[in-house]
Amino acid sequence: MKVMEKFTKKQKLLGIAGIIILILLMIYIGVSVFFQNHFGFRTTVNGVKAAGKSPKQIEQLIKKEIDGYEITLEERENQSEVLKGTQIGLKTEFDGSLEQEVKKQSGFAWPVYLFRTSEIEVGTMITYDKEALETELNNLACMDESQMRMPENASISEYSEGNGYEIVPEKEGTQVDYAKLLEVIGKSVTNLKKSVSLEEEGCYTEPQYTKDSQEIKALLDTMNQYAGTEITYEFGSKSEKLDGNTISQWITVNDNMEVEISQEKVSEYIAYLAENYNTAGKAKSFHTSYGSTITVSGGDYGWKIDKSAETEALTANIMAGDKLSKEPVYAKTANSHEENDYGNTYVEVNLTAQHMYYYKNGSLILESDFVSGNEAKGWNTPTGVYGLYYKQRDKTLRGEDYATPVSFWMPFNGGVGFHDATWRKDFGGNYYRKSGSHGCVNMPYSAAKKLYENIESGCPIFVYTLSGTESAKAKAQDAAAAVVSAINGIGSVSLGSRDTINNVRAQYNALDEMAQGYVTNYDVLTAAEAQLATLDAQAAAAAADQQAQSQAQPVIDAINTHLVNQMINLDKKGIIQEIRRQYDALSDAAKAKVTNYSVLTEAERIIASLESGS
Repeated sequence: MKVMEKFTKKQKLLGIAGIIILILLMIYIGVSVFFQNHFGFRTTVNGVKAAGKSPKQIEQLIKKEIDGYEITLEERENQSEVLKGTQIGLKTEFDGSLEQEVKKQSGFAWPVYLFRTSEIEVGTMITYDKEALETELNNLACMDESQMRMPENASISEYSEGNGYEIVPEKEGTQVDYAKLLEVIGKSVTNLKKSVSLEEEGCYTEPQYTKDSQEIKALLDTMNQYAGTEITYEFGSKSEKLDGNTISQWITVNDNMEVEISQEKVSEYIAYLAENYNTAGKAKSFHTSYGSTITVSGGDYGWKIDKSAETEALTANIMAGDKLSKEPVYAKTANSHEENDYGNTYVEVNLTAQHMYYYKNGSLILESDFVSGNEAKGWNTPTGVYGLYYKQRDKTLRGEDYATPVSFWMPFNGGVGFHDATWRKDFGGNYYRKSGSHGCVNMPYSAAKKLYENIESGCPIFVYTLSGTESAKAKAQDAAAAVVSAINGIGSVSLGSRDTINNVRAQYNALDEMAQGYVTNYDVLTAAEAQLATLDAQAAAAAADQQAQSQAQPVIDAINTHLVNQMINLDKKGIIQEIRRQYDALSDAAKAKVTNYSVLTEAERIIASLESGS
């Protein structure tokens, strides 16, 4: 007691601590020695709790576990099946692996096992008949392919107005991954597990895409962006609205989980717009300057959607999710989107009248005669409604057999256009029938100049025929042509040509002054008339001569009978006086035909001489 009192309080505390440490050290060493041939805390061997147990103890536990062993397979939809160890030839097989595992752990590190789980797998401790296991697994109800349901990937719903597209969650099927099942069951029986969840162990074929998959979410965003597009096509006072209700029918998803827009469907929609709103090439109702309303077919003037370009543009709009109003891309444009697409600025070309009008903003700027394509050679100017391509100064027009410079060139249908034609002296009428152009509209220089100065590219041009609008000049030329033909038909003039010549003269005289001016062979008619008059005079002279001869012949015969070679005496006086009476009754022309008149006068002299007695 007295000794203890000699220690200080500090020394006492140090002594107690030393004793405690010594005790703990002895415990540590003792436990360390124990764990030299026993498994550490929180250790399992093939799923069997092995903490504090020696390899022999583990072997005994495992042997006990194998007896009557069976494992429950927990399947989806609250189904389960039991596999018994006896079915797969389950047995123990110890080869010293447990002892080796114990040696691997450090006994002195036993405190570590208080905080760390150690799971040891020993492959040769429990074995089974692999072929038997495969057979039993194939006989399981869950492996009946006829009862399996394939998993379904998460997908995108049908489009609905207001909600757009939504994700349809994936569906878990009951299709078992056999290889995975074989692996899991094999591992489970070697660990003597009493049950195994096929779902937790991933033994089912899972959908490739779930509602949380980034690919599905990206699809949803893209499809809703596309279907969210709102395009309003404007066509003047009319419009067409395109939205998700239609666009959704064009959207598909390919095998690479990429959103595709059907170019065929987009093209079909653009074709629909073109069918309903294109006016190019369609017949147009037109009120002419002659007061009648006609329908002009042919040509290419009007609105025409560029289908290829607009298909590309609309596809881009959809991919961008645009919300806008727009006009389509046009290959051809017109003046108006209303019923009359040409507006009130246009050129009117009446081929029948060979006359044209140019209206600008409703006001008449120009009208002029012209000469169109040569009808006789099949170079007729095509009818239809066209748009002016452009206008150009000082152009040389070239063809197969010509090169013609012009001052004003305004094409509207291929190589057909308006231009000046200074080589022509006259326009209009019916020149086009036999001496027309190669198809162009030939105009007087001043008219072509004025048209050039006022017209702009794109201007609609109506080219048409209209029966009953033939010009007075054309009618005069037509009437004159008939007379020209009749004159040419006179041919050689004889007394028998009288009726023909008189008929032609009557036709000519029936023409008005304008038409008479187009009878280019009138001199032939007058020459024929003069020649006929000469023939008439000659015939009359011959007839008069014959008549005089006929009258004179009785006198000539009387002279020859009674006086020629006859004795003249007073007995002949009466005869001589009768012959004188007959002679004096003759016309002068007949008297001139009495070639033996001197015989009569000689006989009269003799009678006078006899009567006077001389």
